[in-house]
Order: sequence, then structure tokens, then C-alpha cells
Amino acid sequence: MKQNTYVLLALLLLLVSSCKDDDNEVNGTGIVEFSLENLAEIENATSSLNVNIGVDSFNHGGGTVDVTISGGVYGTDYETSQGADFFTLDIDAQSLLATFSLQPIDDELIEENQDLTITLSNATGNLNLGDNTSLTFTIIDNDDPLVAVVGFEVSQSQIQENATDSNQINIAFSQETTDGGIISITTSGDAVFGTDYSIVGPTTSDFDLVIPAGATSASFEVQSIDNSVFGADKDIVFSISGVDGGLSIGTEATHTLTIENDDLPPNPIIDFDATNTLTYNEDAGTITLNFELSGTTTSDATVELTTSGDADASDFNFNGSNVNPYVLNIPSGASSASVDISIVDDSDIQSQTITITDNDFVPFNYVETFETAGDLAGAGFESFPLSTQDLPSGKKFNYNMNAGKYADVDDVNLDSDTGLVVFYSNIQNGNGFLDNVVISPQMQTNGSSNVSIDIAYVQAPQFNNAVITFYYSETYDGSGNWNEADWTIMGTETAADLMNEGISTNDFKRKVMNITTASNFYISVRITQTVDDTFWKTQWRLDNFKVNN
Repeated sequence: MKQNTYVLLALLLLLVSSCKDDDNEVNGTGIVEFSLENLAEIENATSSLNVNIGVDSFNHGGGTVDVTISGGVYGTDYETSQGADFFTLDIDAQSLLATFSLQPIDDELIEENQDLTITLSNATGNLNLGDNTSLTFTIIDNDDPLVAVVGFEVSQSQIQENATDSNQINIAFSQETTDGGIISITTSGDAVFGTDYSIVGPTTSDFDLVIPAGATSASFEVQSIDNSVFGADKDIVFSISGVDGGLSIGTEATHTLTIENDDLPPNPIIDFDATNTLTYNEDAGTITLNFELSGTTTSDATVELTTSGDADASDFNFNGSNVNPYVLNIPSGASSASVDISIVDDSDIQSQTITITDNDFVPFNYVETFETAGDLAGAGFESFPLSTQDLPSGKKFNYNMNAGKYADVDDVNLDSDTGLVVFYSNIQNGNGFLDNVVISPQMQTNGSSNVSIDIAYVQAPQFNNAVITFYYSETYDGSGNWNEADWTIMGTETAADLMNEGISTNDFKRKVMNITTASNFYISVRITQTVDDTFWKTQWRLDNFKVNN
């Protein structure tokens, strides 16, 4: 029995010794190759991406492998942790992995995605190359084509009927247009094309302006046509009725050009005297309405006076007449005119108004610009993902400091440096559902309040179909638990809606909403988007939360 035991122990010692010899074996050969065929990273990524080279076995004595990167310009499109686009990596004995990192370089150029080819070659030592020695690294461009928001430079201008020079109408662009396009102009008004005015170039009153790529403005010229006939000033209303290409219609979509008459009238012009008193008591009796004449009449003349309003023939008359319109006679040689109006006094109590002004009112004005808060908690805000979000919890509205990327508290067209931002791309953690909310401190007011929040979309609608929803709640308890029934929607925004309003990427809209509450309330902003291969990224900025009662 003891002899069998000794034999068994000897066999066990032999097995352990054999395993240790295998673990320490470094005379074998390792196969080096990529485990993936493709990698991708967005151009404006804030951190580098590791590129891994695998070894199929740890029983090797190590060696080196050369790495070559082609297809882009080193230092312009990307950088590596090795400081070059060609380098040699050392692989230690028994190591299963060699790594270097690659960092895309962001630029403002609008270009195709950049494909880099990373190739392994010249394995040395106890290493041989495998089959998968090439990897494609795609740098995804994040720059959208520049879409110019176009609108008339000013809303009104004038030209004399006898002007010898044409009048230039300018159309301003919010920025350079990458692709150019067409601006369609239509006209209306009481001025007649070909009789009162012409347009230099076009042969019709409705015409198109062809805008070349790279343009920053557009214009056309209008020439008035003189005549010797006295008449009133006439208006031409130009409207931007449509655009295509890299253009979008802004808020100043119409321009009125007034053609000012230069001919003397054949007769004096009559107008109401600006010094007339406009309000009288019922017991005023007979009052006088005065008129101005631009000259002296050379013959007898008449003017029809038409009345309207809620006063009727039982309340007044012209010199005893209730006829409407009333004919005012003006004799030859007159340089002014007037008519007497008799106000009928009666005993009916028709209306009384008492106005009471409360001098105890204290306004409520809440403003958070995030300029001094330092973080969300410092401003009294909270931000968290909802239960339906299946992406990482950090993908939510966060405090952000980024020079010139946010809106000025007084003028949404000027810049500030801090605000809130949310960003997600499926390159980071794949597809999924984004659903998170940011909630303000409690507003200590009630009644009618204006809520104002500045909002900007950074990613264009072809990638970004997120819905931004604005809420208020009188029943939320500040616990950080979201209950849909507690919240009432004030409004929504999408990138497509903002673009249709003429607001470009990175530009802010000051969204103002009015609510009426019976008690103190909170406000919140929620973002939802299904991130998939079509709508694969989103980015939004918020700033300047205001509540005014």
C-alpha cells in the first residue's frame, strides 16, 4: 500500500514540474496581428483611442514589429503616442498585447471622412506576422456644410420718383454659404412693374438670384420711372419667397421700397390738424374739428367725412346732420377748414371705469447665467438620466465652460463662456435611447410668469432628431425622482424646427414661454432621442434660465 502511495506522489510531482516548464517556456514563436479590421473615432474627440496588437501565445521570447500609418497627413489629421506615422513597437517576452494610441486632430474644414491604413511589418525576435496585418482607422468629420441664413439688411428704404441712380437692395447672410443656391424674390404693393419701376437685369417683377458657393451677401438694384402725374407715394414690397442649396430664410424676409412722388398736386391737400383734441366729455356740447390745407383753394371744393365706431347718430351730429358720409363744403380762397360736431348729452349711464393701481407689488426676477456657479449643484440645479435611458448615466446635461460658445444674458446674439451641454455619439457606446432631464431650483412666485431659456443645437438635423421638451411643475418635491404626471409641458424644440426658423447650428434662440401657477414651481428641460445608424449623434447647449413675474 505504501509503495502505491509513493508512486502516485512521484507522478504528481512530475506533472507539476512539467506545467512549470511550460509556463516558463520562451523559446516558442508568437503570431502578431490585429484582432479587428476597422476602428473609428470622431474628429473632435477629446481623448485618444487605443489601437491594440495581439499575440496569439505567451510562450515566446518577445521581439519587435514595425507600424506604418498611411492615408492621412501626420500632424494635420492625427497624432500618435509614438510621435510619428512610422515606428517600431517592442513586445516583451510572454506579452499578449502591444498598444499605441491615436488622436484625431479637429479642424473647421468640411470634408469626407478620413480613412487611415495601419499596417504591421518586419516582425523580429520570436515573433511572426499573422494574416490580419492591416487595420482601417476612420476619422469621422464633424463639420457640417455652412448654411447661410439670408434676410434683407433693412426692412424699409426710399427712392425719389425722379432719381437718376438706382437703389441697391442688400440681402445679408449670417455666414458664408458653402454650396451657394438660389434666392427667389416675389413682389407686391401698389407700384406697377414697368410703369413705376424696373429692376436692373430681371425682366419680370418676380425673379431669382443665383448665389455662388462661398458668397457672404447678395443684392439687386431697383430704378424708379419718372412721370409728370401727381400721385401718392407708392410701395414695392419685396419678399424672399424661397431658397435652395446652402441657404435658409431668416426673419427679415420682406423689404418695402417707397417711391416718393416728386410732382406738385394740382389742388391743395387736406389733412386733419394735428392739434385737434381727441377726447371729450359727453356734456362738452359743440366742439370743432379742424383741417389743414397745403395751399389756398382756387375754386369751391367738397370733402366727404365718413364716421365709424360704437357711437351712433343718437350720440352726435355734424352741424345738425346725421348723414354718413357727411359732405364738408370748402369755399374758393380757403386756406383752412373746420366742421362743428354736436355731442348729445343724455341721462343714460353707459360706462364707467375705475382704475386701481397697487403700489405694493414686488416683482420676481430669477436669472441663472452659470457664469459664477462653477457647477450645476452650485447653481441649485440637478441633472439625471431617466429610467428609460439605456446609455451611460454620464450622458446627460452637464455644466460646461467653453469660451464664446454660450449666449450673453442680455443679447442672445452675443457670446458668453459657460452654460449647460449634452453630447452623445454612437461611436462612444453604440446605439440606444437617450432620455435625461435637468431641473431648476424652486421658483418662489405664482401667478402669470414668463419663463425664458436660451437654446442652441450643435449637430445638424440630418444626424440629430432629438426632441427638447420644456416643463414646469407645482407638485415636484425636489427629490430627484421623475414622475411624468407631476410635469406640464410649456413647449418643445427640435433642430429641424430651429433651422426652419432661420437659426443656424451653434446660434442661440431665446425661447420665452408664459405660464400661470397657483403656487411655487420648478422648471425642467428634457432631451429624448433614439440613437441609431441614421440619427447617430446629438449635441445641445442651454444657457440663461430666467423667470419673471
